[in-house]
Amino acid sequence: MIGATTSHRRITLVAERQRKADTHQTEAVDYVQQQIDNPGIPTITAARLLQVFCVLVLLLCNAAMGDTITIYHFNPESHSDRNLILKNTFDLYFQARYNIQLQPVEDQGSFEQLITSGGHNLFIMSHWHYHQLVKAHPDLTPRLQGIKDGKNTFRKLLIGKQPLPKGRMTIAVSGTERYVQTLLQQMSFTDSTLGSKPFRLLKVPKDIDALLAVSFGMADTALAADSSFEKLSLLYRNEFQQLEILGTSQPQQRLVVVVRNEHQQQLQTALEALETMDQSSEGKLGLNLLGLDEWTQINSTQAQGGRQR
Repeated sequence: MIGATTSHRRITLVAERQRKADTHQTEAVDYVQQQIDNPGIPTITAARLLQVFCVLVLLLCNAAMGDTITIYHFNPESHSDRNLILKNTFDLYFQARYNIQLQPVEDQGSFEQLITSGGHNLFIMSHWHYHQLVKAHPDLTPRLQGIKDGKNTFRKLLIGKQPLPKGRMTIAVSGTERYVQTLLQQMSFTDSTLGSKPFRLLKVPKDIDALLAVSFGMADTALAADSSFEKLSLLYRNEFQQLEILGTSQPQQRLVVVVRNEHQQQLQTALEALETMDQSSEGKLGLNLLGLDEWTQINSTQAQGGRQR
């Protein structure tokens, strides 16, 4: 009798999850149809269609997982060629105790569409990106921030090798063009003419690749975090000695975990799962892939202060 009762409960649970998945799927399809039918967009472009399709795929995957909480991740400050490794590492940590999954997102447009679509989700994003979004989405609030070597900030450096070209220079970067342009406008340069110099971007997977591109003559300069430049000095000493710092950014805030205010209570377990990642070997490995040592809480006062900057 006990076995029959247990089987009945399992069947009921599966049926309920399927019903919820079907509901989510219908909502996802309706959302995409609304985007396509948006009267403010007379002609839907191929790029927009691709973004909408990507969002639909992610939403349907989320729906198929039933009550699983999805944490979406995108960082315009760096391009990750290890998204699959990142997802598998985070999911290995989560599966031991939580019904949570990480879903890295490949492009900024799809990531922002997911934020617009709502849903009970968390978002890991750069602090810079959060401030780009908060005016249009005032209900978004950062609740956790990444820490590395005891600090929640870092600096970006413009690194180069003399002589620099008189005309347009090539900058090796791992971030998006929009982020790079904003960063360059705020940097302090050793030569004031660098700020107005025309440039083109050479996209690379990681900061260390950008630095090596300069050493090997593929680029004139590179944008990289201060920690990456320090790492170059340990791994490639000869290449490091050829390079010099040409510009320094203001302190940049590290990654933040963002939640909609109305969903914070339902997502508290997921926030706690992230906050305790540094307490296990699997969690530490996931943090390392994000360039972090741990997450720390952001209180209400800090969150409000971040909005005003």
